[in-house]
Amino acid sequence: MKQTVSERALALVEQKLPTLEGRLTPQDAAGATGVTVAEARDALTRLMELYVTRVTHDEQGNVLFAFEMPLRRRGTKTAAEKWAEVKTALWRGFKVFFKIWIGLMVIVYFAIMVVVLIALVLAQKSSDNDDDDGPGMIGGLFHVLAEGLRFAFWTNVMTADHDYATDRHGYRYREVRTPRGRARGHVKEKSFIIAIYDLALGPERAPADPLENEREIAAFLRAERGVLTPAEILALSGGTIADAEERMADYLVRFNGEPAITDEGAVVGEFEAFVSGASKDAGGSVVPYWEEFEAPFEHSGNTAGRNTVIILMVLFTAVMGMVLLGGGLDALASTAGPFWGGGLAAFLLGYMPVAFSLLYLGISLVRYLDVRRLEAARLERNRRKMVMRAIFQGRLWSAKVDQIYFAMLAHGEKDLSKAELETIIRSLLPDLQGDIELDEEGEPVYTFPRLQREYESAERLRGRTASGL
Repeated sequence: MKQTVSERALALVEQKLPTLEGRLTPQDAAGATGVTVAEARDALTRLMELYVTRVTHDEQGNVLFAFEMPLRRRGTKTAAEKWAEVKTALWRGFKVFFKIWIGLMVIVYFAIMVVVLIALVLAQKSSDNDDDDGPGMIGGLFHVLAEGLRFAFWTNVMTADHDYATDRHGYRYREVRTPRGRARGHVKEKSFIIAIYDLALGPERAPADPLENEREIAAFLRAERGVLTPAEILALSGGTIADAEERMADYLVRFNGEPAITDEGAVVGEFEAFVSGASKDAGGSVVPYWEEFEAPFEHSGNTAGRNTVIILMVLFTAVMGMVLLGGGLDALASTAGPFWGGGLAAFLLGYMPVAFSLLYLGISLVRYLDVRRLEAARLERNRRKMVMRAIFQGRLWSAKVDQIYFAMLAHGEKDLSKAELETIIRSLLPDLQGDIELDEEGEPVYTFPRLQREYESAERLRGRTASGL
């Protein structure tokens, strides 16, 4: 891709972008500014390197540069992306705080509430029997409680901090352990405290590789003689034709390519400079979009038994907090001292455990609904992937629903009915720039002329390259 460009031509073309709504060919730019077509092409190429752009074609078959308006520099984030980063940072910070709170409330406070319940029972018996030793017994019990929980509190806080540190690369229990003398592939079961965290906050998902698509495209260019079309980008990365056109502009900049229009009227990226200087053994793999694995969304990853135990512990803590606020603290104050009738005791043993329990269960419930939504969307993407595979691999650029259905059956896909398949095909038409035509019997035929045009153009160019023409 050319890097030298007239500063005058660059400034003139950039000034005309708003007037032309960001969509122009080199011929449009030359006509609007008075520079030569060659200067306009170089200026647009340079602007494509600076700003987010889509590379497509106009109705006359010319390369069309469609700039995002208002202009947005490459590498800058949209308002939605910035807000997503803010939400992610807030959620990450909340998780740190909440994990420490969980370690304190679910484990430590559960033990406290058990002891408090015993103390209330003893206090009631002491009141009924008028036993003078009752207050002494309760005081000793609370002394043992304070000493015994001091170590437990700090242990759980440290555990929460440690677990957050390991969350960044996955929990330790997700690693495969193969100590000497044990079967290979044995997976260590996660601890109960991690199960408590996961019920509220969810298990960590593996982080996405931000440059995975770029490495895949580089491998594809080496394997396919430096020729790339938006349709092939769509087959590798998914999304829509518009997304593929934007990625095409990015790859032209990233891998030093040149856009061209073929005789069929298709936009093709030619990367001769990249493949001639790239090692054939540079690594990287090419995986079609429909074969890319997406892990299921899990609510907690715990067994039903563990979740039941955890929920009962949280509910017990909440109920005990309400019992104490409803008169339990006054009963303790009469036998264990005036502190238990004060505001601090009400906050620590009443309001805080009730608030935590409601928050814990509320977060878990909201996450459950969100996980169901995300998992439903993932399954729908998988269904769309199955249909895309049948269309792309079978080159079904003009086909009835029966043809696509039987192509899917040949791949072993039997989960979709014809009615469901037709619904998915119709939803894919805008993304793939497809259309519906009627045959002589009036049956719908689904056509994908752009995909066909771009695939055939790429294959012809590769054949010409292979023959040395």
